[in-house]
Amino acid sequence: MVIRDDYAFYRLIGKCNFSNTNIYLVKCKASNTLLAVKETDLDSASTECFKFLQQELWISRSLCHKNVLVHNQTLIENGKLYVVSEMMDYGSCTDLMESHFKYGLPELVIAYTLREVLNALEYIHSLQCIHRGVKASHIVLSSDGSVKLSGHRNMISVLNKDFRSAPVHDYPRHDTFLLPWLSPEILQQNMQGYGPESDIYSLGITACELANGHAPFTDMPSTQMLLEKLNGTMPCLLDKTTVPLTNDSVLENMDPNIQEQHHATGVRSFSPAFHKVNLFLVLFS
Repeated sequence: MVIRDDYAFYRLIGKCNFSNTNIYLVKCKASNTLLAVKETDLDSASTECFKFLQQELWISRSLCHKNVLVHNQTLIENGKLYVVSEMMDYGSCTDLMESHFKYGLPELVIAYTLREVLNALEYIHSLQCIHRGVKASHIVLSSDGSVKLSGHRNMISVLNKDFRSAPVHDYPRHDTFLLPWLSPEILQQNMQGYGPESDIYSLGITACELANGHAPFTDMPSTQMLLEKLNGTMPCLLDKTTVPLTNDSVLENMDPNIQEQHHATGVRSFSPAFHKVNLFLVLFS
């Protein structure tokens, strides 16, 4: 099988941070449907990267839920791995914020998205697994209202060799860019380990990311972020109830981008219920 005989490649729509992977919009010639294809150069992939690509594909084959993105087909051709999956035409939540909602999504959109991701996590946890990759860039959206969780390469089982549920002590060392979303229990790496509750903490961080336009802790060094998390620093939603007013004369001397962000924050107000839900999520683990 030659992939370009069956699929018409249209354009590049994304890249993967972890591996040398390009994501293309394609059309299946047989069904005339639009799909997404991940193209990974295996010749330049490290042994560790190859291992995690295998793991993600194996996990994806075992999943089946309306809120979980899985692949339809895989093919290796000329040293490249092609993974075909459903086309989510709105892209990820990160794509949506970067293109249209610089300072965060509307509360109603966030509420609907979080509900759908919770459904996905409920399914994954029912399989005795932890996702360990909940973040805005791993939540993909479609114009038909579908919300799906992707990025399954860090998923891990909580079952021990006796097939009993037990705390997990594994640390995802290869995905350092995931650190702001990981729970304190994962980061501190103590003997108590962690469980599925760590995904709920990540969902709370993601809620802040969707509301504020950026994830908490991303503006500080990793060591400071670790200390902040272990000391119990609670990220919050940024609106006029949580961000103090700044004197106009002070704002005038600030960077224009900071002025714009401060203005956007000062004119919006999230509901008390949303503030409480977000606090519950980050405290849950």
